[in-house]
Amino acid sequence: MTFDNDIEQQSILETLFGYIQSEDFEQGFHWAKTQAQLDNSPVIALIDQLESDPKIKPRQCESLAEKDKLLLFCASYSLARHLVEESNWYSKAETLVRSGITALEAMPFSALNTTLQKFAAIQIDICTIDRGIYTSQDWLMAAAAENIEVHLASVAAVSNDLNGIECQLYSKYLLTEFNAYRHFMRGVAIVAELYRIRWEDPVTLKQQMNNNKATFDQAVDALTADDKYIMSTDLESLWPPLAFFSENRPQGSGELFVERGAISISYFASVNHIVTRELRQALAKLVKDRPAEDPLHLCQWGCDLPQRNMLNDIWAGIAKDFEDIYSWQLPSLDMPFRDRDNIGKQLEFDVELIYYPMGIFALNLKAQLDDVSASGVRHAMSLGTPFAMDQQMSWNGEKVGLFEEFAEERFTELAETLNHNFDHFEKSVKHLLTFNSIENRYVSTRLDRMVEKNNGQTVGIGARALKQHFAYPALVLPQRELRSAVDDWCLRTVTSEEHNINKDCYNHDEFVYTNRHECVLGLLEQPNWVLEQSSEMMDVAAAITNMFHLTNTLLSQQLTQSLNQAVPALKQKNISAKVLRGHVQKLETEKECLRQFTNDAHWLLDLINAGSMMTFPDHSSMVKKVFQQMDFENLHIRTQDTLNKIQYRQEEIITETARIYEQLQTRNSKRFTRILSGSMALISVGALKDIFDILNGSNMGINISGELQVSIVTFFGIMLIILLINKNETK
Repeated sequence: MTFDNDIEQQSILETLFGYIQSEDFEQGFHWAKTQAQLDNSPVIALIDQLESDPKIKPRQCESLAEKDKLLLFCASYSLARHLVEESNWYSKAETLVRSGITALEAMPFSALNTTLQKFAAIQIDICTIDRGIYTSQDWLMAAAAENIEVHLASVAAVSNDLNGIECQLYSKYLLTEFNAYRHFMRGVAIVAELYRIRWEDPVTLKQQMNNNKATFDQAVDALTADDKYIMSTDLESLWPPLAFFSENRPQGSGELFVERGAISISYFASVNHIVTRELRQALAKLVKDRPAEDPLHLCQWGCDLPQRNMLNDIWAGIAKDFEDIYSWQLPSLDMPFRDRDNIGKQLEFDVELIYYPMGIFALNLKAQLDDVSASGVRHAMSLGTPFAMDQQMSWNGEKVGLFEEFAEERFTELAETLNHNFDHFEKSVKHLLTFNSIENRYVSTRLDRMVEKNNGQTVGIGARALKQHFAYPALVLPQRELRSAVDDWCLRTVTSEEHNINKDCYNHDEFVYTNRHECVLGLLEQPNWVLEQSSEMMDVAAAITNMFHLTNTLLSQQLTQSLNQAVPALKQKNISAKVLRGHVQKLETEKECLRQFTNDAHWLLDLINAGSMMTFPDHSSMVKKVFQQMDFENLHIRTQDTLNKIQYRQEEIITETARIYEQLQTRNSKRFTRILSGSMALISVGALKDIFDILNGSNMGINISGELQVSIVTFFGIMLIILLINKNETK
């Protein structure tokens, strides 16, 4: 790439860096795309591809003009920076950056080209630093800082080869960016090393912090002076957790680990109440008959045949009505997890789809948490949130970035399968499956055994000691989107003991915390069968709560539809008794389904309020508190209010439609009488006699006898009456 005589390429770079300096990356992407469209260039197809498929291969760039290759770089880089700013799709952003570098590599070699490639590559390391911060993996930060230092050294080595125009562009746009990266890299390298020793001797940590504080502050101040205020605040926020560690962690304490535990990440989808009864019947028949092929096998997912599940014996109140529980075992999902030493460490999630009566599907992903640090537990908990960092996971031969995305794809495919089985009044049932992976989710974390690691020694920790440990807040604090530094949980106020709902069932030193989206079970003094019961309790409570939440969403849509639904008018051309009967039949079916759901909901609420949902009083009291923490009561009140409004509107529509039906019947009856009377007048005896006389007197050789004349008149009269009656019935 030579810029001396290519003013157009110079202009492209100047415009790109204008957007970079203003940090308007989205607009930078649209500018590059618009330029390609204005030129009617073939590169527009590749730019359009970036949002859905970010990977560009070298052969795709071979036939492009040099200007188009540069525009492709601009689009890829700008979109990557936009994703980093607006989402957690860091892996996708890194792929976009690599695609931009691929476009530059396809251009002629030059010093500026090499410099641009290094500039882009540093953004990949910035993504790695962010990932290290958000997931508390200090070793990622350290490795990224080292990579940035290598890139900067390469830039320094090639900068002497820049020609006149290239040197001007470098000095005007790139030099300030590289200086900022150098300051940021030095600051990150310092805190990464301090984070590495944060669980070692607090005195040593404090000494090292004192030794490096001046250099760290210089990096922050330099960024501020260079008008890189955002980078300076990002760097500055990494220091407070270290200060808290050095000042508050007790001498002689070690790092907290889960020796044995588990995590369950669940997403929920509710079935339209119109088909819940038929779905239960279809599943019961499927499990009983075990046909070789059936759409509900879900064989496209590599599932085992569905099987019927039973609730634990603690659910006496709902066991009979909840006996129709069905589950499908899907292939496992694998995810590399905190693999510091590159030994292939990963989490293996068992994937199960469960259908509960009353119409709720739960997609559960469960994995063991063995030998995972407290920071790692928080990382695992965050995977089931809308603000999770994307991962490089694999399932059934597919790549998966986010659990949220995985759930949406499975539920979308499930809805298509169900719609092939259940057709009600329309070819495809609207909203047959309602789901929202951002809202309708639940993460359950179970802590079975805890240990403390210190100076190569591993010591078991009991329930009481756990609650007094420095890292205890990491286990019980709710997840939040704001994560400004490694282990910033230490700066938050620990969850109050008043929210611990363990008292009814468990020992006083144990803990159970829950809300609508997550729970943690710290039952370190219980046998395994109690842990299994407790986990199931939380799973069922979460399924019921999300059923009401999703049903509320569906009912709100139905209420809007009912309020906007017009009663057929008698003057409409296509109005008929048949159409009205079908309309009323549909409404009556929906009304009956709603009534059944209402009865089931009242039954369930009565069981919860009466404390008879479960076999034993302590469990009933416990699950009642769980529902309170999940805000179940407000959900139920809202749902019932919406149900009442829908049912009232349905009654209005049914009553009015019935009235129109009666009016139509009366109108058709009068019309029939008028037509019949007129018709009979037309075929009066006198008129028919004239017709037959004309025929008998003609030269056609026709002679119709009196008896035959009577038969003809009678036949046509009967045919006319039958025709009118049939026509009237179809109105």
